[in-house]
Amino acid sequence: MTLPSWFRIHAAVTLPFAVPMLLAPQWTLELLSSKTVTELSVDLFRLLGAAYALITMLTWVASRLDRPAQLAVAKVLCVYESIGVLVGLTINIVAAGTLGRVITIGFFSIFALGYLWFGFLEPRRTEPRPAAA
Repeated sequence: MTLPSWFRIHAAVTLPFAVPMLLAPQWTLELLSSKTVTELSVDLFRLLGAAYALITMLTWVASRLDRPAQLAVAKVLCVYESIGVLVGLTINIVAAGTLGRVITIGFFSIFALGYLWFGFLEPRRTEPRPAAA
């Protein structure tokens, strides 16, 4: 697995969430939550869909950048995904174990770990070491 491949996988995973959140936010929100859906929650969910669309485009474009730029994007996305995990642990999509919470925590955790690996750990592992004198 390479960082460009990881970016493309991320884009492929977020796109199917972004589209229904933008085009049918109320239906999608009702699918993920058993709570009453308000106009405000629909508007905020559509805004979240716009953010997912941005992440989709960013990760797709990042897959074609040079290596230093890819590492910078991976580090930023590691922070973003880690915040997503924390938000997923605190949001009230009803109760622990609901589909929305499982999806949120699951996907954000997987991508946070991937970007931790590609952005921080793997570059150190593969850095050239100074020659011994």
